[in-house]
Amino acid sequence: MKKIIVFLCLCAVVPAMAAEPTCNGGTPITANDGTTFCKSNQKMNWWSAFTWCESQGRKLADFATMCPGVSQTPANTAGDCPNLQGKGDVWVWSSLAYDEKYALGVNLSSGAISYGSRVADYYPYALCE
Repeated sequence: MKKIIVFLCLCAVVPAMAAEPTCNGGTPITANDGTTFCKSNQKMNWWSAFTWCESQGRKLADFATMCPGVSQTPANTAGDCPNLQGKGDVWVWSSLAYDEKYALGVNLSSGAISYGSRVADYYPYALCE
């Protein structure tokens, strides 16, 4: 009976450990509200950002999670996203498409919100939740 209980306990623990998201090839970022993200260490286009986040067991960050309570209007003004302001020095992608060519991004230094071409890889980094 003890062997069965130990086996059942191990079966319950192993899947939980395997499902833990990673941040390999990235840098953990803690937003001002305490939310933890993983920022890629490499620039990439928007489509690649989705794939990279999935490879970490995560998803590309929702704009509402990145900038809670903030308008989705890309004004490119410092302080637009106070939750991520001062958390780095690069632009990061959100999962929110702005129109057929662009997606919203946030500057981790200033907190500005802007949009970038979804196919460009010179612009932001992935930000995964």
